[in-house]
Amino acid sequence: MKERGNGGSRKNAGSAYKIKLRGRDGAPMSMRELRQGLFDIVRELERYEAYRAKWATLYLTLVDEDGNEIRIDTRGERILYPYKSIADEKGL
Repeated sequence: MKERGNGGSRKNAGSAYKIKLRGRDGAPMSMRELRQGLFDIVRELERYEAYRAKWATLYLTLVDEDGNEIRIDTRGERILYPYKSIADEKGL
């Protein structure tokens, strides 16, 4: 049975490698701490270079100085491709 929304099956969802970044003592992380945590994850994943990632999804809950959750993009989503396609290179 297909699970709606992520394009994967329920069976395969359990095989995902979950990585959680948390601030010290549950406090919100600064952007610098978040960036450092992401760099640490990348360094950790270097030992798995023989494999390929099917996809990766990062969920961010951002807060303002008062602790209120904010949205930095009205669409609420951004897709990044770590490579250039032929169309990108030709300006299509």
